[in-house]
Amino acid sequence: MSITTQETTRLFPSPRISKTVSTPLSILDATVARFSATGAIWLFDGAGAHDEKFCIEDLLKSSFVETLNSFPQWAGQLQWSPFREGGSHSERFNRPLLVYGSPNDPGVEWIVANHSQTIESLVPQSKERASNNGIWMATDFPQKMFLSETPLALYNLKECIGLPGMTVQINKFNCGSYAIGIKMAHPLADAQALMVFMHQWAAASRALNGHPEKAQSPMGAPVFDPAVLDSLAAGNIDATSVDAKLSSEARSLPLHRFDWWATEAPGYPTFLIPTTETSKPPPESLAASALSPAVPAPWNTWDLMLPVEQAQIHFSEPELLRLRDSARATRPDISRLDALLAHIWALINRARGHAESEGDVFLNITLGARSRIEPKLPDSFIGSPLFLAYIQSPGTFASSPSLSKTATSIRETISLFTSDKVAAMLHDAAHEVAPQRVWQAFLGNNHTLVTSWMRLGVYDVDFEGTGRGPRYVQAVMPKMDGCVQVMESEGGGVDISLYLEKEAMLRLVVDGELRAYRSA
Repeated sequence: MSITTQETTRLFPSPRISKTVSTPLSILDATVARFSATGAIWLFDGAGAHDEKFCIEDLLKSSFVETLNSFPQWAGQLQWSPFREGGSHSERFNRPLLVYGSPNDPGVEWIVANHSQTIESLVPQSKERASNNGIWMATDFPQKMFLSETPLALYNLKECIGLPGMTVQINKFNCGSYAIGIKMAHPLADAQALMVFMHQWAAASRALNGHPEKAQSPMGAPVFDPAVLDSLAAGNIDATSVDAKLSSEARSLPLHRFDWWATEAPGYPTFLIPTTETSKPPPESLAASALSPAVPAPWNTWDLMLPVEQAQIHFSEPELLRLRDSARATRPDISRLDALLAHIWALINRARGHAESEGDVFLNITLGARSRIEPKLPDSFIGSPLFLAYIQSPGTFASSPSLSKTATSIRETISLFTSDKVAAMLHDAAHEVAPQRVWQAFLGNNHTLVTSWMRLGVYDVDFEGTGRGPRYVQAVMPKMDGCVQVMESEGGGVDISLYLEKEAMLRLVVDGELRAYRSA
C-alpha cells in the first residue's frame, strides 16, 4: 500500500474578499471547541466512460472554489476573540472568532493523493455490507489514510495562526475510483452545516460537468450569522453576572456537567492535562470568577487502553417500522430513531454486563438547537448549534429487550428541551467563565454517546451528474468506546456505526435480540 502526494495547496474564494471581516462565533460554537473535528469520507466507484481529457480532481477543485464563494469564512482564520474583562459575551475568555478577507487568511488546505490499491479492497458494496446478519466489521477501514494530517486551528485550544479551519483531501485510486476526505474545526460546522456545503459543492460540480439541470442543492443557501442564535438567548447575556433564575432553569435539565479542570479525579488521563490548562483564564481573572457547578468525570469507568472495534450494523426499513411499532405500546409519538436507540442501547448495556446491575448507565444524545429555539433557525444555518442531553437508567432497566419504556424515556427527555428551556440554556452558557470547562457527555463502560446524521442525504452526494451516489460514507468519529453514529444508508434503511470495547463487541454481535425485529 503506497500513497504519493500529487498536490498540496491552499484554496480561497475567487475573487478573494478584499475587506477584512471579524465575526464572533455563537455561544454554542464556543462550547464545542474541545470536540473532535467534524468530518466525513465519501468513496466513489470509478466513473464510467469519459473523455480522455477528463480529470476528476480538476472538476472537484473548480467547483469547490466556486462553492467556497458562498462560505468565505471557512477560508479565514479561526482564533480566540481578544479577552476583555467586563466586555460583551463574545469578548469573554476563549470565545471563538473568525477573521476572513485578510491577506493572512490560511485558506482551506487542498491535497490530492494517489493510492496504489483499489477501492474494492478497502470497503465492500452496500449489499455485501448488509449481508452476514447486517453486520460489517469496519475496524480495519483506514480512515486516517483519506484525511489530511495538518492540525486544524485551535486543535489544542491554543495554536491557530496559519492553521486552516478546514482540510480537504482528494484520494485517487488505480481503478479510477476516488474518495473525498474532509475535516473541519467543530466550532465552524456540525454535520448539518457540513452537508449544506457538500450538497452545494456537488451541485456546482454537476453543473460544470455538463448537467446544468442538476445544479440545484437539496438544502437551502447557507446562512452564516452566529449573532442570530445568540440573540435568542433569554435574559441579558452581556450583563456582568448570570441571571440566577435562568441558570437554575438551565441546570435543572438533564445535561451532564463534567469538569475538565478536575484533574485530580481518579483515572484522569495525564496526556489531557496540557489542553485542560490551556482552557483556563489568566490566574488573576480566574481568582475573581465564580465557577458554575460541575462534578469530576468518572474516568475510572473508562479504560482508554482497551482495544476498540468498529461495526456497521444495517437496519432495513421494515425492521425499523417493526421496532417503532413495538416501542409505541405506551406512547404513540415515539419515532423510528427513538426505538432504534432504545434497541441498540439495550444491546450495548447487555454486552457490557449491566443486565444484572442496579448501577446507573447513561445514554448521551446529541440534539440540535436549530429547530428547538423560537423563532426557529433555518436548516442551512451554519455553525455548531448543538448540545448533549442524557437519559439515565439502572443497568437492569436499560438492558431490557422490551423497547417501550426506554424509548419513552428517550422521547420524554428530548421533549424537555422546549424553546424556553433552550433559551435559558443559552443564557447560562453565555456566562460560563470558560466554555470548554464543562463537558456534557462521557464515554466508557457506563456511557454511550449518540450522534445522528439522519435526513442529511449523505448518500445523495453526486459530483458527476450520473445519479450514482457513493459506494460508502464514513463519518469521521473518534475510535472510542461507546460512540454511536446513525445515518441513512444507500438504498433505504439506516446504518449504525458502533465503536465498542473489543470483548463487548464480540458479545453484542451474537446477541440473539439484535435481529429480533428482522422478520414479522
